[in-house]
Amino acid sequence: MNAEFNNNGQGETDEPASADFRLYLPYSDGWTAHVKPDSSKEYCSFRQPGDEFFHLLVKGEIYLAFGDERYCLSCAYRHEIITTNRLYWQKGGRSEPV
Repeated sequence: MNAEFNNNGQGETDEPASADFRLYLPYSDGWTAHVKPDSSKEYCSFRQPGDEFFHLLVKGEIYLAFGDERYCLSCAYRHEIITTNRLYWQKGGRSEPV
């Protein structure tokens, strides 16, 4: 499957198809990645900035899980659980997951 993606998840971007976009999980022990298979109500374990509620994970969304907690990729990126920096191991950083 060869797809182009941008930050809004619409599948279209101004970047060329050859752009290398990968996500990395520096501290992967205990983490699993999932695709939400149905429309049951499951929530991200983080709140969006300024929100007082947890947001829904939607059918088909890719999310990360650690134990009973679920994290959308946007929140996982914002909280530095995942990174786009493939050289994360050279620069150090956080020593433990959230």
